[in-house]
Amino acid sequence: MATDSLGDLTRAGRVAEKLRNLIQAGELTPGTLLRQTEVAKRFGVSTTPVREAFALLTREGVVQQDAHRSVVVFQPAAEDLAELYEIRLALEPLAAELAARTITDEQVDELEALVTEMETAPPDRYIELNGLLHDSIYGIANRPRLFDILTRLRIASVSYAKLTVTRDGQEDPAYRRAVQQQHEEIVAALKARDGEACARVVRTHLQTTADQITALIHTGSSSR
Repeated sequence: MATDSLGDLTRAGRVAEKLRNLIQAGELTPGTLLRQTEVAKRFGVSTTPVREAFALLTREGVVQQDAHRSVVVFQPAAEDLAELYEIRLALEPLAAELAARTITDEQVDELEALVTEMETAPPDRYIELNGLLHDSIYGIANRPRLFDILTRLRIASVSYAKLTVTRDGQEDPAYRRAVQQQHEEIVAALKARDGEACARVVRTHLQTTADQITALIHTGSSSR
């Protein structure tokens, strides 16, 4: 049984990689419906690893599930982005303020190390570290329901975050400098146990990101 499970996981990883490559190459365009049975037939596997591959790619933000649980290649929409960030703007400052009350020196050190690594990280790694930073702050807030809501919202935002990086790995240096500085200010406020200041910087940070991505969607300047 364990061997079969491991095999399914390995096959799921291969299916996910093949789908990811097809999407990045533009062979599967935004909004394309992905059917389990068709993908399974195409790659010569059962539907189980395909389902697991869909789950993996959903977490990465490469595909998304619609209201009917159909899986489609991620397609940016300004209305969806606005809703995501409207909710995040309401809840993340609260998490930051709560985290400032309970954060330990060891946790501050861990966040500072993350932000330091982010300074020179390549774009895709930066997005990964950004998620880890935000999730860490949610966790420090020690509110399990809030953590669950915010992590799901952040995962749903990953595809949008990746719009800030072009297919050839380029990004807006001014935007990168701005968000890096904001991350540093967030951690500094946490270190000072200043919840009000931390919440304020988090609001600014989220609005900066939302504005940048909204502009990319409207202008169509992103090649992803």
